[in-house]
Amino acid sequence: MDRSVASLLDRIHEQYERWRAGPPLDGGELARFFNAVGRTAAVIGRSDIAAEAERLIHRLNGQTKRQWTAEEALMEMVPLLRCFYEAGEAAFATIPSSHRQGPKAAILLCGNDPLFFAYVRGALQTVPWRFTTIPSLEQAAASMFRLSPDCIIVSVKEGEWENPDLTVLLERAGQRPYLPVVIVRRDEGKEGRLKGYELGADDVITTPAADELFVRVRRLIEKKRKIDDLVLIDELTGVYNRKYLPRVYARLRSDLERYGAPSCLALLDLDHFKQINDRFGHLAGDAVLQKLAAFLRQHTRGVDTVVRLGGEEFVVWLAKTSKSEARAVLERLQRQFAAEKVEADGALLSCTFSAGLVECDEPDWPLDYWLRLADKALYAAKRGGGNRIEEAAREKSGFSDEAPSQASTDRRRWAIAIVDDDELVRMDDC
Repeated sequence: MDRSVASLLDRIHEQYERWRAGPPLDGGELARFFNAVGRTAAVIGRSDIAAEAERLIHRLNGQTKRQWTAEEALMEMVPLLRCFYEAGEAAFATIPSSHRQGPKAAILLCGNDPLFFAYVRGALQTVPWRFTTIPSLEQAAASMFRLSPDCIIVSVKEGEWENPDLTVLLERAGQRPYLPVVIVRRDEGKEGRLKGYELGADDVITTPAADELFVRVRRLIEKKRKIDDLVLIDELTGVYNRKYLPRVYARLRSDLERYGAPSCLALLDLDHFKQINDRFGHLAGDAVLQKLAAFLRQHTRGVDTVVRLGGEEFVVWLAKTSKSEARAVLERLQRQFAAEKVEADGALLSCTFSAGLVECDEPDWPLDYWLRLADKALYAAKRGGGNRIEEAAREKSGFSDEAPSQASTDRRRWAIAIVDDDELVRMDDC
């Protein structure tokens, strides 16, 4: 992007920021601004930008009295922005149709570059990606764990390399098993590219067209998912391993805090599994474990989670499910799995499992507390002969020796974001 075109883009950015700070604008003001952009574009020899500005003016005919928000005006400008970011292309950047139905992904856009982000969202609207835009790098760093994005795209301008919020953002992304970060910048110097890599970015791109950005980001997302599989997936059974449990609990605890929706944790254990290993060998035991894992995945919902805790123990976490509903689900699973057959050394084996069930209805209590309750219930089921479901017993007050004390809860530190136009409110200590 040459200097004159970049300067014109900066003027559009400045005007957009004025619109954001002011009241809604009418169609006449919007048309006058597009007219000014078109005249400037013609002067600097960008007839494509001038022609697109003229088309936008024609589209506004008859809408001069309509009130536009700054965001609506920005989205109206997406075709115009494509001329800036796709200059020199034979045609507008297009995404291969084979990728439009590909895997879904959550993308976090952060940085003060609303024009580029509006262009990206408009150009990639056919791709199954969900975009979240947070202009503040500080807020993006604080929100990344809650949002759990598959990739972060950061727009960095000249002079922002030393921004401590950028450093914090990249450091926090590096604390995850793997969360790719792409830095988009307008300058083309080698120094900026090296600085981005030095800070920890996975890719540093000079403001790209959408198709190039899509390919490079998709490659990083695919890499992330392969790494996630290696770290979080049990190699034998193909379900999640116990490292994934804290993530599940964080999501379900959020549902409980926000919507009052409890979840249920069931701890499952295969009955007489040691006898299978002793009589038919460990390969037969592995086949039974694989059968149970595949069965649980097939017969639970997409919002539910199956985790191999270790050995022959599995966790089935049923989202937004009451205890009575969870018990009905487990009883159905027990009946169906008992009818399944596993071939081992020429013989057909049928197996059963026992389960301990607990309803997670207190968001302040830790994951270990619920696991201990479920484990006690499972032990009672096994002691009762197996092929049983036992519900965890808790005191009516909700507290027991296993529950965290109120004092320990009070010592927790909370991070609170206040969004308000009142400067005094923002300055007040929490």
